[in-house]
Amino acid sequence: MTDYGFEAHMRRIAMLQSLLMITAVLMCTAPTASADTAETVISDNVTWTSEQSVEGMVRIVSGGHLTIDGTEVDMLTGSGIVVEAGGNLTLNQASVVAQDLPTAIASMGYWDENNMSKFKVPGEGISGAFDIKMDAMAGYSYYGGAAHVAGETININGSSHTFSFADGTGDVWIGLTGYSSGAVTVASITIETEAGGSSTILGSDLESVNMRGAGEQGFSIEIEGEMVSGNSVVSGGQITVNGDMSADGTDFDRVGPVILGGFGSIELLGASSFYGSLDDHDVRGGADSEIYWGEEVSGSGGLIDRWERRVSGQTIQVDADYVILRITGIGPQESTQEIFSLDGFASVDSGNERVVEIGYSDGAIWTETATIEVVTYVTGWNPESSGIGNYGGEAAVLSWAQNTVLDSGTPFVEWESLEIASGASTKSTGQSMPILARLANRGTAPALLYFTCDVAETGVEANIGGYQGARIDAGESVEVSFGWRNSEVGDATLSCRILTPTQLVDDSAFGGGNMSTGVATWAEPVEDDSLPILPLLAAIIVGAIIAGITMLRRGESDAIVEEENSSYSQDEI
Repeated sequence: MTDYGFEAHMRRIAMLQSLLMITAVLMCTAPTASADTAETVISDNVTWTSEQSVEGMVRIVSGGHLTIDGTEVDMLTGSGIVVEAGGNLTLNQASVVAQDLPTAIASMGYWDENNMSKFKVPGEGISGAFDIKMDAMAGYSYYGGAAHVAGETININGSSHTFSFADGTGDVWIGLTGYSSGAVTVASITIETEAGGSSTILGSDLESVNMRGAGEQGFSIEIEGEMVSGNSVVSGGQITVNGDMSADGTDFDRVGPVILGGFGSIELLGASSFYGSLDDHDVRGGADSEIYWGEEVSGSGGLIDRWERRVSGQTIQVDADYVILRITGIGPQESTQEIFSLDGFASVDSGNERVVEIGYSDGAIWTETATIEVVTYVTGWNPESSGIGNYGGEAAVLSWAQNTVLDSGTPFVEWESLEIASGASTKSTGQSMPILARLANRGTAPALLYFTCDVAETGVEANIGGYQGARIDAGESVEVSFGWRNSEVGDATLSCRILTPTQLVDDSAFGGGNMSTGVATWAEPVEDDSLPILPLLAAIIVGAIIAGITMLRRGESDAIVEEENSSYSQDEI
C-alpha cells in the first residue's frame, strides 16, 4: 500500500469513528415518543367536522378554541380533553362518546317498598319455563344481599345468582337490597329458556327504577376555561368544571355527577337531560360553585337528585382551647353533635364531607340551616364562681364557609393609664408611693382579671401588696389604686402587665399588655420622714406611768376595804 493509500485509509477510519460517536450521542439524547404520553395541543382555532378517535390528551391552552361540529368523537379508554384557563371547547350537534361505557347498574340502598331499587326481567313472550342468571360487577359480591320477587325475599350470595320462573310468568320485577345499606350491582342478566335459547342483557339496557349507573367512566373532560355545548351528546365520561360550562339541549349519558370545584359554574338550558348518573345526583357542587337548572331540563329522576352541594374540612375558630360547642341541624338528617376546640379550632362532623344542599328530582330544594351554640367557654377571666357565664355570645348560624370565626361575646381589656398619684413621685424607701391604674374593656363580655408589676430597671417583682384585681363590664373603664414600696434608693419605673387566661391560643386575644409609670425617685429615709419614735416612746412611757398609778390606786383601795372588813369582824366578836 502506498503512503497516499494508507493515509486515505486512515482518514476513512477516522471519519467512520466520528460518525459512530455522533450517532451514539444522538441516540442517547433524542426524545422518545410513547402512546401513553401522547398529547395534542390546541393553541388557536381548530374545527373537527369529521369523525375523530382520541387517544391520550387533547389540551386546549389559553387562546385556543376547539369546535366539534356535527360529528362524533370516539374517546379511547384513559383519554381526555383539558380546557385550560383562557381556552374554549364548543360542541355543536356533536357526540363525544367513550369507547368503553359503564354498563352496570347498582341499587340505592333503600329497603322500603316505595324506594327499593328494582329492575324488570322482560319475560313477556317467552315460551316455557326460563332461568335468569344475574351477575354482579367484577370485584363485587352479593354477600348479605337479598332479592325480592312477587312478595318473596330470597337470600343471594356469591358473584351471581340464578332465578327460575315457570311458563307464562311474563315480565318480572326483581327488587334488590344489600347488607345494611350497601349497593347491589347488576352487570348483566342472562335469560336461558327451557328450549335451550340464551340471551344476555347488560344492566344499563334493563328497565329499572331507583337504580343508578355503575362501572368505570372511559374518559375525562376537565374545564378550567369555558365549555359550551348545543344539541349534543356526551356519553360515558367524567366532567370536572373549575371554570364555566353551559349546555343547551345536551344529553349527558352516564356522565353524572358533573363535578364543580371551587368557583366552577354550570348552566343547564333547554331540553338538556341526564341519564344513568353514577351517584345519587346529577351535579355535585361546593359552597361557592354556581348551579343553574333550567325549567325544561330533566335529570336521571327517581332517587337521583338534580344536584348536591357538599362541604368538607369545615372548622369553627375560637380564641381558646377546650371550648365545647353544640351544633344542631347538621346534614340532611339534621343531626346534633358536640365538638371541642384544640389549638383554637373545632372540626365540624370530624372534618368529613357532608351534604348541605339538595335539589331533589321533583324540583324541591333542601338547604342546611345548622346553628352553633356554646356549651362551655370558661377561662380564667370568667370562672364559674364569677357569675359572668360563658363567653362566645348567643347561638350563631353555621355557614358554608370553610372556617367560621366565633369571636362575639368575649372581652378585650387594655390599659388606659398607669401613673403615680399627683405630687407623689418622690418617696423614701420607708414609704408607700400611691399608684393609679385605669383599665378599659372594649369587648362585649365582662372580665374578672388581675395584674402584677415589676421594677422595670431590674425585672424584680415589685412590692404592690400582691396581685391587683378588678371586674370590668363590657364597655366599662375602672380605676384601681394601690401602693408601691421599694427598698432600693434611686430612680425606678413601675411596669405592670395584665395576666391573661392560659387557655387562650393567642395571649393577646382578650387584650392585655404592659404599661409603665413615669420615673419615681426613692431616697434614704431622714428623721422627718421616719416614724416619730421619740413621741411614740414618750407616749408609751406616759401610758405605762398612768397604768402603774391606776394599779397602785386599785391596790390601796382594796387594802382599805380589806381593813374595814377586818375591823367589822372584830367588832362582832
